[in-house]
Amino acid sequence: MSVTDTERQRLNMLLFYAFVLLLAYLACRILQPFLMPLVWAGILALCAQPAHKRLVAWRGSTVAAAISTIAVALLLIVPAVVLTIAMLGEMSQALSGLQNALAGIRENEKLLAAWTWIEAHVPLPTPDEMKARLTDLAARLTRYLAGQAGAVLQGSSVFVFKLFVTLFALFFFLRDGRELGEVIRKILPFDAKRKEELIGRTRDLVFAGTMATLAVAAAQGLAGGILFAILGIRAPIFWGVVMGFCALLPLFGTALVWGPAAVGLFIGGSWVRALLLITLGIAVVGGLDNFLRPALVSGKTRMNGLVVFISLLGGVAAFGFVGIVLGPVVAAAVISLLQLGAADAEGDGGA
Repeated sequence: MSVTDTERQRLNMLLFYAFVLLLAYLACRILQPFLMPLVWAGILALCAQPAHKRLVAWRGSTVAAAISTIAVALLLIVPAVVLTIAMLGEMSQALSGLQNALAGIRENEKLLAAWTWIEAHVPLPTPDEMKARLTDLAARLTRYLAGQAGAVLQGSSVFVFKLFVTLFALFFFLRDGRELGEVIRKILPFDAKRKEELIGRTRDLVFAGTMATLAVAAAQGLAGGILFAILGIRAPIFWGVVMGFCALLPLFGTALVWGPAAVGLFIGGSWVRALLLITLGIAVVGGLDNFLRPALVSGKTRMNGLVVFISLLGGVAAFGFVGIVLGPVVAAAVISLLQLGAADAEGDGGA
């Protein structure tokens, strides 16, 4: 039985798609160990793009990419590493401070009565139980760090390698960013006008929903840490970082940290410091959101606060720490596609 030309073409097409799928699978396996460094490199390239464009006009693409990569390493990555080390160094102080605060509740009759009333209406552990849990957590953490010295050293070497890959990829993303943009434009299955609309909307949403949110959270964490240091509260770097993460949460935000700290100061009899903490926490730390966010996202399409919150939590659950940025980026791309599709539907309906 002879094979017709149509059947031969179908067979060839099937083999071609099977070969493409095989290549895609192999490419994913090759890129998998470098996925997170590449994602971080793309995010950093997006952040550095406005300043990098000015450098390109001044020194050319290659030299500008080298300068931008060094600047990103010095301005963002090195301080982040130093901050992480300092935060881990203050962790035991923070746990000790919490234990002392719980001991103060136990020793204060009025506060103990208030806590007992809360316990009767809300399923909370007693102060003694919470203190015991914190003591046990501190002991476990100390034993874990002591027993994992070799693992920490190995993890440090892996971290340094991934950091090198991130900076190496960042250089090429910055240097060849225009060419990469042209490739993306060719791949998108839209006309030229729609392509530019999609890219522009996605860029605005990524900046307004991700970069602005992280910038405001970092500013609030920095302000909160400085405020704690000025008021003499222990472990200001640790609590500043915690406030930075809490700033990503809606409603209470940084008040989840400085609020209980103010209560602790009241318990200790430091009424003036407690009032200063509450006043400056509301006016300065909390007020930064109302001042910085409108300035950063002025004239840009904004992402709904609930969408940002869900994408942050979902991104962390799906991708780990990098999901703090990658989650909202994916959400921004999806929203841009939906908005573009809705605009096309309205246009077709109007026609």
